[in-house]
Amino acid sequence: MRKTITTSFRHGDAMVTTATTVTVENAVVDFDDILEATEVVPDEHYWETPWDTCDGFDHAFNSSRYGHGEESNARGYVCTRDRAGWIELTSDFGLYKYHRERGASKQVAAEMVACDRRRTLDQLVKWYTDGWQWWGVKCEYLGFEDSVWGIDDDEYAENEVRVEIACEVAHQMQEAGFTVNGVPDRKAEYRSNRIWHIRRNQHGQNWKDN
Repeated sequence: MRKTITTSFRHGDAMVTTATTVTVENAVVDFDDILEATEVVPDEHYWETPWDTCDGFDHAFNSSRYGHGEESNARGYVCTRDRAGWIELTSDFGLYKYHRERGASKQVAAEMVACDRRRTLDQLVKWYTDGWQWWGVKCEYLGFEDSVWGIDDDEYAENEVRVEIACEVAHQMQEAGFTVNGVPDRKAEYRSNRIWHIRRNQHGQNWKDN
C-alpha cells in the first residue's frame, strides 16, 4: 500500500509544502505466500551435458560399431537422426568396493554393480535420445529475491529447492524486521537435501531394478 505524506513549513514569507510517497507493507507475512511466489522455470542459459555435471555417468560413445538386428535392441545402443553407436561405461564408480566393505558378498556386490550399470545405461540412452532440460528456481517477494540455476531434476527443483529458496527469502525478510509465520525448520530441510544428494551421488544404494 502506498501513502502520500505532506509536510508544510514556513520559509520567510512563503509556506512550503512537500509531498512524499511511501510504501507501507504488513510487517507480518505467511511463509506460504512466499512459497507461492517461488517458481520453477526452465533454465535456457545452461548448456552443460548432464553426464558431465552429475556423478556416476562416466562413459565413452563408440560410434564405430553399429547395431544390426537384435543388437540394436541391446542396452546402451543409441540410434538417433545424427548418431548411432554404443555407450560404454568407463568405471564401476567404486560401487563394488563400496558394497563389499559394507558386508555384501562378492556375488551380491557384483549383482548390485550390474544392476546399477543397467540403470546408468538406460539413463544415458534416454539423454542421448530425448535430450535433457535444466531448471532454475527463483523467488521475488516484496522486493526480496533469491534464485538458483542449473538444476537437472525438475522434481528435486519443485520439492526441495523451491522450499529452500523460499526459506532464503524468508530469512532476508526476517533480517529486515519482518515477522514470517510458518517458516519450516531449515535444519530439517538441509538434512533432507543432504540425504537426497548422498543417495544420488552414491548412485546405487537402491540397486533393485526400477
